[in-house]
Amino acid sequence: MDKIIIYTSYLYKIGGIETWVYNFVDKMCDKYDITLMVLNIPPEMRQKLSQKIKVVGLMPMECDTLIMLRIMETRPKMVNYKKLIRVCHACKVKPEWYIEQDYDYLVNVSKASKKSFGEDAKKGKVIHNMLEKSEKESLLIVSATRIPAPDKGKNAERILKLANMLNAAGVDFLWLNFSDNALPNAPKNFFNVGTTESIQSYIKKADYLVQLSDNEGFCYSIVEALINNTAVIVTPFETTKELGVKDGENGYIVPFDMNFDVKKLLKVPQFTYEYDNSPLIDEWEKILNAKPKRKAKSGTVKVFVLRDYTDMELNRGVRAGETIEVSPEQARKILAIGYGRGETK
Repeated sequence: MDKIIIYTSYLYKIGGIETWVYNFVDKMCDKYDITLMVLNIPPEMRQKLSQKIKVVGLMPMECDTLIMLRIMETRPKMVNYKKLIRVCHACKVKPEWYIEQDYDYLVNVSKASKKSFGEDAKKGKVIHNMLEKSEKESLLIVSATRIPAPDKGKNAERILKLANMLNAAGVDFLWLNFSDNALPNAPKNFFNVGTTESIQSYIKKADYLVQLSDNEGFCYSIVEALINNTAVIVTPFETTKELGVKDGENGYIVPFDMNFDVKKLLKVPQFTYEYDNSPLIDEWEKILNAKPKRKAKSGTVKVFVLRDYTDMELNRGVRAGETIEVSPEQARKILAIGYGRGETK
């Protein structure tokens, strides 16, 4: 099996050259004995590549083919090779860029790359980069909530915990949180994106809508998700049953303590959900068109004012020692809080 050394002085966490290395190794490691020689490499990249090839620093080695990944880098003197290939990953955007002419073969990753270098690349061969379609699952998550929101209980704490659980389990996700305030200490893959008038268009594209409150009087975002056939992740507050959330069918109902297997979220429920506004409109029209059940109260009551205050019924400030005439209902309120004295009916 021919020996290949891929050489570069450094690699970043992400980038075109880094992606080339991953894909070249994936497609060629069964055909060739490949070694990556690199001076500086992110630990996570070293760990991943080491599962398939040898990753070493600068050291004396022999190979059949040396592949240089950067066009202006000097060949490592400690490596003896039979054939040298240089790969040009870029277009010439700076006049001082050039391609070392010490190669046996030059590979440009595109026609545009070759054209941009002119005479330097006239002997270059164009080979587009290899690429494997990813089969890995990832989740797009959306939430809309006030932060802080004491009336919703530990909602923010649960959001933070769920994001950390997903990261710890190695689940790829992107979480957009629409809120008036940012979630403190936002973890990896979680983004505070402020507020907007409507998030239905985002919910429609998402895999999940998340609502992890202690209680919700209604919860628009849940219904907005369900009518767009987007699954929900919710805590078991009472309204979820009323709105028709069914665990495993159109979402997941997770415990308040968030103690559950987060990997089950990779199986996103597929469903349809109907929501009919017609009966709701009918009920409102019945109330709006109905006659009042209570009779309007008439008459006034005199109250002697004991302290200064602003009276909302009279729409003015009143002073201690003044006698005012107000409705019986307002008089009861004044007496109850100790702002006046008098007789009420």
